[in-house]
Amino acid sequence: MKLKAIPLAAALLPAVAVHVCYLLAASQGHVSWCFPYFPDCVSISATGRHRPESVVFRVAIIPTAVLMMIYWRLGLEWLKTLGTHMVRINHAMAWLGMTAALGLFVYASLLGEAGDLYGRLSRIGMILFYIFIFPAQLLMTVQIVSVVRTQAAPISVSTYRSLVAICGVVAILGTISLLSRAFYDDYRRYEDAFEWGLTLLLLGHIFITHFAWRESGFQARWMILKKRS
Repeated sequence: MKLKAIPLAAALLPAVAVHVCYLLAASQGHVSWCFPYFPDCVSISATGRHRPESVVFRVAIIPTAVLMMIYWRLGLEWLKTLGTHMVRINHAMAWLGMTAALGLFVYASLLGEAGDLYGRLSRIGMILFYIFIFPAQLLMTVQIVSVVRTQAAPISVSTYRSLVAICGVVAILGTISLLSRAFYDDYRRYEDAFEWGLTLLLLGHIFITHFAWRESGFQARWMILKKRS
């Protein structure tokens, strides 16, 4: 695989998988037939708790977590090639992103396992993913905008504006979700729809960085160092 295709795989694989899992779960009677982006439907987790959809869920999401770890490491190198000089911010971005990926790995690995402990650990993994991935994406976007405006980096206006727009929409929806949870008694009806929408936007951010990598001519390769005998 070409390394700059990793954002495509990290975004499209889970996006397709969760929708396939929903269709499988609904066809098996494990969840109700509904439109996930509307109120009163089902959570993403509900689509991966029972067989056969749980197998598809894990086969897709666990490799996605690994791809995301690689993605954030490569993202750090990409920002360096663009000429960013905020070293601490860039490293913070990478660690936040990889922590989110680790949370996704734990979540997918333990989802649906019997026992309260596994359930709690899976939920913690899911929370880590959502809490850490958005700050990582925000830090990446801030760096991209800064470089484009100050150094005329070869990234199209539509690409970096799309990244900015996604961050803005996620921030707005996330704020609405938190406020609704705190002050709206009927929030549970809408919670799952927020989850689906926010997840699609977060994956969309990763998807668009593929085009930013391509436009900027980013090249990367794995280097394996062998110790000479």
